[in-house]
Amino acid sequence: MSAAPDQTCFAPAERAPSAEIEQQYAILSGHEIPVVLNAIPVISMVLNRCRQVVFGNRKFADVIGVADIREALGKRPGEAFRCVHAAAAPSGCGTGEFCAHCGAVRSILLGLAGRDNIQECNINRDHDGKVEALDLRVSSSPFLLDEERFLIFSITDVSHEKRRRALERIFFHDMLNTVGGLQGLMEFLAEEVPGDLRPDAQLIHKAMVQLADEITYQKQLLAAETNELETNFAPLSSNDILELVEATFQNAEQARSKRIDVRNACQDVLVTTDPVLLRRVLGNMVKNALEATAPGGVVTLGCDAAGQTVRFWVGNDAVIPRGVRMRIFNRSFSTKGVGRGLGTYSIKLLTERYLGGTADFRSATGEGTTFWVRLPLSPVA
Repeated sequence: MSAAPDQTCFAPAERAPSAEIEQQYAILSGHEIPVVLNAIPVISMVLNRCRQVVFGNRKFADVIGVADIREALGKRPGEAFRCVHAAAAPSGCGTGEFCAHCGAVRSILLGLAGRDNIQECNINRDHDGKVEALDLRVSSSPFLLDEERFLIFSITDVSHEKRRRALERIFFHDMLNTVGGLQGLMEFLAEEVPGDLRPDAQLIHKAMVQLADEITYQKQLLAAETNELETNFAPLSSNDILELVEATFQNAEQARSKRIDVRNACQDVLVTTDPVLLRRVLGNMVKNALEATAPGGVVTLGCDAAGQTVRFWVGNDAVIPRGVRMRIFNRSFSTKGVGRGLGTYSIKLLTERYLGGTADFRSATGEGTTFWVRLPLSPVA
């Protein structure tokens, strides 16, 4: 038995009559909204109160394969995109059981309720007789025109981003497993090989440890940029973190012929933070300072407390040119060549987005350069 035309499992099934849609299209055509939507390279359409298309920009028309946008008028987004679930729904897009879990329908309903929003949506569409899976980011923004509520509904295809993130996760997982296995093997061999080979085995083991640490850092940085990084806050002694950072870099390649001097003016302060991320931040500060320090020079690090905050700082005698200072925290900006520039960028990203603090620096002739991060002793969750 066929379903009644007004049957629905989720969103209202009501549709505006053709005459009303034509009138809405005529009103919009005389407005500046179509000019604006056609100027942006994002799939955009205007929907009426019944979730039907009453205007679409050129990008929308190209994607759904129509020469004239009038061919799509009256359709709902899922129908225009030939969503397989819209075709199976009792009254079209938004009315099926699957539609209750669709990010696009949820976004449209929120928009019609007066709420700007952004959602994610997974759609399987019929494309030339084959099912094509798309990952979309959709947004809805309501507006009033001639006292009638409309909705600007925009779509961005993020399938490539999703695939890239999935491949990155697989890559990092496999790499860390492989390097971890080699690291364990070299640790065993460093104890079992003859005495004359032991220094070489220990050197290889140390290199494997550093490689694993660098892979983990890159994994954390990518997660931080996409808001996927999880933090684990715990009480931490300022002395402990400074000693750990000093020990990590004292014999590093960057510290050859240079000296690291710890100056703990705040004695020992207990700060609640993420120890791993703070070590990354301070490590990048020390690494940058060492690379900018001439042989025989000194890199200083320490901390000072003020009220309910603690400041960790790293300094050296080099002076950063003014033109470089203006862009020092920009992503991928570096004076060291192509492919660099994530160190200072990650300092600010991790500190301000995840540790609840601030990052800054000062560089002046006669004073040298000092980078610092200021953290609350007890951050708000």
